Amino acid sequence: MSARPFFDALDSLAIGSYGAAGLVLLLMLESMPVIGLFIPGVFLMVGLGSLSGGGYFGFVDCVIFSSIGALLGDSIGYWLGYRGGEHLLARFASRRTRQSREKALDFLDRHGRWAVFLGRFVWFFHPAVPLFAGVSGMRPWRFYLADVPAVVLWVVVYAGIGHWATGVARERTLEFFTVLGVAIGVLLLVWLFRHLRRRRSSTSM
Repeated sequence: MSARPFFDALDSLAIGSYGAAGLVLLLMLESMPVIGLFIPGVFLMVGLGSLSGGGYFGFVDCVIFSSIGALLGDSIGYWLGYRGGEHLLARFASRRTRQSREKALDFLDRHGRWAVFLGRFVWFFHPAVPLFAGVSGMRPWRFYLADVPAVVLWVVVYAGIGHWATGVARERTLEFFTVLGVAIGVLLLVWLFRHLRRRRSSTSM
């Protein structure tokens, strides 16, 4: 079965196949253990929402492909931990990642499976939460039951903030130039009226 129809469908979107792939890859990296700790996901998502508000691609496309990428990144972390890959990552762990590990484990101990949901909204160490959810032995269905709605909500909220802020800024800019145009028009009319009055007064004398 050819994959061509799938890519044709992506190309038909406003974002295009390369844009969709870029969003998926970017959010996957942001959500992966270790790598994701160095990518400011909140600012990234607000920025992408702002681009959608500017008309570079659709907001729905942004939400769909960003969510797919974030879920892939979380899944990589979870299955690494679930299958014992946490020991491999420990070889490359820096002081910063070790601190995130301690925070994530403490978070899981205190909140249980709700830590997966809540951890998505805790900046800086949320990429470590799926990894240690897997290390803790959390069942896959429990993990995804919490992770999928958390990812979608996270994407919608922060992309929505950027999209809304851009729309408000555009409306305010339009209002400003509309008011400015009206004010300039009124001033020109006043000047023209006074100029005509002065000419009429000078000719009558």
